[in-house]
Amino acid sequence: MTDTKPVDPPEWIHPDQIMEMHRLKVKKRALQARMNRSKVDHDKPSLNISIEKSPSKSDSPLSQKRKNPFLKNDSIKRSREEVTPELDASCDSVLFELMKLKPPESKKVFLHNEDSSSNLSFSSVLSKLELHERVPEPEVPKGEPYIPMDWTLNTKMRFMSPKPFAWNGKLKTSEQASGTTGFVRCLDTGEQQTTLDTSPNARFHQCCLVWQHPSLPWLDLYPRSAGKVSASLASNSAVSNNQFIKDALFSEWSESFRSLFHLLRAGQCPYFYVCANTFTVLFRAAGICGISEVHALLTPTTRGFRQSLKQQDIEYTMPLRMGGKRRSDVTDSGCDTFDSTTYNPEDANPDYNTDDNDDDDAKDNLLESLGIEDSEIKRINKCQKRIVMDKESEVDASKQSLIFVKGVEAQALFNFLINCKSAIAITGALAGVPPTLLAPVAFHGATLKPLKVRESIVRIENDKFYSLEINGPILPHVLPSLCFLMRSSQLEKFSVSCAQLSSTKSFTDAKHGSESSTEDKENENKPQSVFGKENLSDCGLTGELLSHFCNSDRTRIKVVESLKYSSEGYTWS
Repeated sequence: MTDTKPVDPPEWIHPDQIMEMHRLKVKKRALQARMNRSKVDHDKPSLNISIEKSPSKSDSPLSQKRKNPFLKNDSIKRSREEVTPELDASCDSVLFELMKLKPPESKKVFLHNEDSSSNLSFSSVLSKLELHERVPEPEVPKGEPYIPMDWTLNTKMRFMSPKPFAWNGKLKTSEQASGTTGFVRCLDTGEQQTTLDTSPNARFHQCCLVWQHPSLPWLDLYPRSAGKVSASLASNSAVSNNQFIKDALFSEWSESFRSLFHLLRAGQCPYFYVCANTFTVLFRAAGICGISEVHALLTPTTRGFRQSLKQQDIEYTMPLRMGGKRRSDVTDSGCDTFDSTTYNPEDANPDYNTDDNDDDDAKDNLLESLGIEDSEIKRINKCQKRIVMDKESEVDASKQSLIFVKGVEAQALFNFLINCKSAIAITGALAGVPPTLLAPVAFHGATLKPLKVRESIVRIENDKFYSLEINGPILPHVLPSLCFLMRSSQLEKFSVSCAQLSSTKSFTDAKHGSESSTEDKENENKPQSVFGKENLSDCGLTGELLSHFCNSDRTRIKVVESLKYSSEGYTWS
């Protein structure tokens, strides 16, 4: 046997080494491909089209398929920039399709200075919308050239202005005398030629006067519910304990009330107020608010008071009561059923109570025929009457209880009040004192009362304001009179705040005092307003004030708690 040399076995290669060699080859080919691309881009930098190396036979399929996904170079960046407009266009088209809108036709731009807004896209539209949202500013409410009519009685009024007023609290002798003479004689010192003093102080003093009856210096008779009860009782003991004094006061009050109502009917008084302890009455002349007859409003009322009016056959309406037109004086009889909430005033007859009694007797007979005992029948009737009374008393002492009368019914209401003993309190702080009469013109037994005026300087947040405070029974003509005076004195800006007697706000809420009807629409025409102004030419108001109060526009009657004046006009709240 021949000796043979042993053959060494082949070395074993680990799979990890094979994969490592494969990765090195792949990296080498990728690096070579990247160097080839960068060389092409360097040779042709102006071209925006990336040139890829054509595959060769030497390149393996693996090198062509596997590329670095995180590769960053200029060619990829430029290719993305070129694709971006196309993507925007496609996105816009998709959005147009979703919104079901017709996309705009693309137009070629030949001139560089052409408006770019012609190319419509969602980005441009959104930018325009943002611009339009920033440009508009909130509109400032414009004022009105007129002052609304407010029939609410005021107890205090304060004027404020950044500039000093054209008058002061210290009046000269001639100014006080001329102001008093102009008010008593009802002269328009601002327009008429007169020898009186027409300075702002004199005209201002003329606006701050009022006629009142009765006038007891030791008692505060306006507002009737104000003042300390203990002090008033002590000071009024002489009146409440002496029947002779009470009768004398009532007799004088009756004459003054009658004189004032006659002036109203004659057209020589535009309006006046009767302020009792429990209610207030506003009488207005024919032509005021465009109403062709004398009319009156009374608030607040109770079921018992309305029952008293029904017994005197006084027809009235309740314009502020909810639920439309109601004949409340009939339902207040206490004999009507719970469901009868509407009634026609023309159907009322004086035998209403008799008919109700007959109906009640018929119902009682029917219940007796059914075998119900008398005690049970009385209990049923008592419960029914209590339900009716509770229903009718829901509006008592509220603004919905206001009643409105006009024409002959206003005359009947005057007769009722002048003979009404319940208008004078028997007990309390003002026992035995008749209601307070307030008017803008003189009448029998009236006392000329000046309003209290106090001038001061107020600082609000380091701003200086001039304040003018007025206290007393402030009638509706005072606010427009002072506003007209301030406007004529070249005061560019001022504001007014009012402290109102809350129980009299319903006079303004009632508008004309009746619901909108054909008659009210007929009264709103111009000839009726002109007739009212001619009829009231001697009522004591100036021409400008008379036009203000004879206006028949219902929208001009508003409660004014604060008023501002500027170059834009009047604004209120």
